[in-house]
Amino acid sequence: MGLNRSGWSPELLRLALMLAVEIPSYARAAKSYSELMRVPMSASTMKRLVRSYGSEVVEADEREAEAMVRVPKEEEEVSYRRIPEPDSEVMAVSADGVMVHLREEGWKEAKVAAVSAVPVREAGAKTGEELRLTKHSYRAGLWDTKRFTNHYWAESCRRGVEKAKRIVCVNDGASWIWAIVFVCFSRRIEILDWWHMLQYVWQIANQAMEPASAEASAWVNAQKAALARGQLGLFFSHILRLYPKPGDAPPEVKQAFAYLLKNRRRMRYAAYRKAGLPISSGTVESAAKTLVQQRMKQSGMRWSRDGAQAMLALRARLLSDRWHEIPI
Repeated sequence: MGLNRSGWSPELLRLALMLAVEIPSYARAAKSYSELMRVPMSASTMKRLVRSYGSEVVEADEREAEAMVRVPKEEEEVSYRRIPEPDSEVMAVSADGVMVHLREEGWKEAKVAAVSAVPVREAGAKTGEELRLTKHSYRAGLWDTKRFTNHYWAESCRRGVEKAKRIVCVNDGASWIWAIVFVCFSRRIEILDWWHMLQYVWQIANQAMEPASAEASAWVNAQKAALARGQLGLFFSHILRLYPKPGDAPPEVKQAFAYLLKNRRRMRYAAYRKAGLPISSGTVESAAKTLVQQRMKQSGMRWSRDGAQAMLALRARLLSDRWHEIPI
């Protein structure tokens, strides 16, 4: 009859799982399923299905991540690790973290990796045209940095990133993210996310002037213009005119100045845009919101660690257009 081990047809089970993963409430997902299919469904059954099938995806991802970092000994392992061709000659990889509330543990960070294809700009295209990345895929989990690095590497290998002509890493200034980038990619273009950079520029402006005033806005726009023209030296000189001795500045200014100075080699935005490269990590930040927050950070939600990991694994597969790969 085409039934699986749960006694369901694969089509019905995939639908039930998808509703449980998409709708931010097991109770509402069960109700939607019951109304659509005219078959009774409980929230507890929805939860059990996610835990069961999500755990299988978690285990499969773990096996893949371990295999991709282990020295191969058998020919079958070598075949397993053959890297496919990338979707574009330029590939982008990013990472971010978002907090999830776990029962008995409190708030813990779920780490998210995103891999995208960067469309190659056609000859004659305007430098300032908006660049939209395509063919996104994700990994997400409640991992420590070491385990996340393995998954980050596995996902990049699965997407053929190592074969790309250029590997672009766009991230915020978090040290743990750049440490992973250093370990994973020997050749890379490191770019500090434009919007994170601007947050620190505004932090300086709001300390030196009336917060969010016309004067502060004009000063920030001047800095944006300097960076857009590739005038990094002028950018820092403008800050030093406000605070000739940053070490004596207010704590917020010292923090912002240190952040910008530390990441200055990743702030050559004019060159990046001329080369047709992305300057925003919006893909992974969007993933942190859509993959994690929309489903797992609703009011009052508390997750078990295993339940959260199962949900993250399933949502990563769904948003990566790999839902058909879930073993049902």
